[in-house]
Amino acid sequence: MPGSESLPMVYAAALTDPGRKRALNEDAVAQCVMPYGGIFIVADGMGGHRTGEVASQMAVSRIMEMLRRSEPSPQGLLEAYEAANEAIYLAGQKPESRGMGTTCTTLWLDLPYALIAHVGDSRAYLLRDGELTQLTQDHSWVADRVRQGLLTEEEARNHRWRNVITNALGSFPAARVDLVGLKVRPGDVFLLCSDGLSGVLEDRVLAEMILTHPPEPAVAKLIRLANDWGGPDNISAVVVTIGSQVPENPRPYALPLEAGAGPVRLQSGNDPEVLATQVTGPTPRPSFWQRWGNLILLLLWFALLGFVLFNQFGSSHTP
Repeated sequence: MPGSESLPMVYAAALTDPGRKRALNEDAVAQCVMPYGGIFIVADGMGGHRTGEVASQMAVSRIMEMLRRSEPSPQGLLEAYEAANEAIYLAGQKPESRGMGTTCTTLWLDLPYALIAHVGDSRAYLLRDGELTQLTQDHSWVADRVRQGLLTEEEARNHRWRNVITNALGSFPAARVDLVGLKVRPGDVFLLCSDGLSGVLEDRVLAEMILTHPPEPAVAKLIRLANDWGGPDNISAVVVTIGSQVPENPRPYALPLEAGAGPVRLQSGNDPEVLATQVTGPTPRPSFWQRWGNLILLLLWFALLGFVLFNQFGSSHTP
């Protein structure tokens, strides 16, 4: 495993399981430990006729392929997501692939920094000093209601619409991607997982498993516990533990991450003091009035003007 001369910098394991209620596993996971850190991905596909399985595999393979040949950067991570989104969206235009899409959460370690890209309701967590923090925000109907104060976390966990996703790769022509960055400390543990794990096990259980076990037994135990609690969905987990040695290798893009110890939600824009992420949202199709409203108003104005002039001309020639 790549690392320093004495001890590895990164230990990782990834595992996915169909669960107890699903015959097909539409989740996909990937990991690649690199000399500078590594790339770790979880995706949870959606769509009938096996298209969910295809979408998650497409996302994982396309993103991994692009990141492996790129220098770590927020822009490179966003471009990989945009390429995956375009490929899945085009594949989903076939009649048999309607509704095709996937969540996707990626951890790109460029030690001593971590970059995270996120779409959907799969999650990235950080365990630091015994405290588990959710780094990503779910893109789901119930999560939106929780943020608005309309639902509690417990109500959201059991709500009948808890699986309704509001953002997924392949759902729109343009991707809407959340980017998060932070500076890594020795002993940090990252957990990436699909909602088949986070929707079944409480945070305290997730924290206990990754705190008390190395990555490989941790992912196995997490999936077994989720299955013991019914395994209602596909289950995926990636655990990444940072070793006792973390290099100091500052990069220009990482300078804003030096400001604080916690995660930073990367902002869009061209300010050199802010990470340029160019986060975009799906462009809505213009309505009838947006496309033709100005022309219709112009024609009505000319009609009114003609009517007035005609009446004035007619009255001036009346004997």
